[in-house]
Amino acid sequence: MTRDATVADRGIGETSVVETAPDGLVELFGLLTYLGDPVGLLVLVVAGYLLAEYVDVSETRMATAIAVALGGFALTLALKHAFALPRPPGAGTDGFGFPSGHAIGATVVYGGLAGVLANRGTRRYWVAGGVVALVAASRVVIGVHYLVDVVVGVGVGLAYLAIAFRVGPGWAPERVSAAAVGRTFGLAIVVGVAALSVAVVLDTVVAVAAAIGGWVGWRFAGDRVQATTGSTRQLVASLAALPVVAVTAGTVVDGGVSLPMAAVLAGGIVALVLAAPGLAAVERSSD
Repeated sequence: MTRDATVADRGIGETSVVETAPDGLVELFGLLTYLGDPVGLLVLVVAGYLLAEYVDVSETRMATAIAVALGGFALTLALKHAFALPRPPGAGTDGFGFPSGHAIGATVVYGGLAGVLANRGTRRYWVAGGVVALVAASRVVIGVHYLVDVVVGVGVGLAYLAIAFRVGPGWAPERVSAAAVGRTFGLAIVVGVAALSVAVVLDTVVAVAAAIGGWVGWRFAGDRVQATTGSTRQLVASLAALPVVAVTAGTVVDGGVSLPMAAVLAGGIVALVLAAPGLAAVERSSD
């Protein structure tokens, strides 16, 4: 067997074990895998940001979580296209298999949320680790990844978290500054450009556009966001915005629009989300 064939068939026998798993177990892990779905993770961090006032978390911390998530998604694309390794035979889904995007995404999002939720005790890290482990295991159990794909995915996610928090807010700071959020978005842009240099496809274009949109939105309204206070009108607007974000993200990811339009939608929706609380503050002050 050639080296390339060995790398492509990188299993250690886990696929044969999975094939003997009870159908009920596979179905259960088929549901758990949605905890690492990219669109779902995006909606989660966006919801945390828009509703930060109402869950006793600062907007700057949640903006950091959005930036970390976007950087993690861009890194996933860069690595997938760079290695271009297939999924296990019979996976039944498109895209490259190495490393696992669900494992990276779950690690950077849930790990990132644990990192920005300072002064909440160490339990948050155990919860995040448990969710990441479930997502990683689910990808193997349902047969769409080899074990090495998810192990490397978690490792890559942890490495990116360490770099992102070092560049941005640091671990468990007393206060996350607007400048730290901007640096974290800047890192996401750099990673997105790296992904774009590997492959100019819909996903990489969207990754760069979303990171740039986040940086622009935060640059425009970050200071106002920190000064704003919640209101009933802002709460209603935030709840109404979440379905729009979910539908837009799903449409873009599914390739339902042209490449330029996908870039505009991705950048525009992220910029609008980041600026929304600050825009609300400006509107209230003008009233």
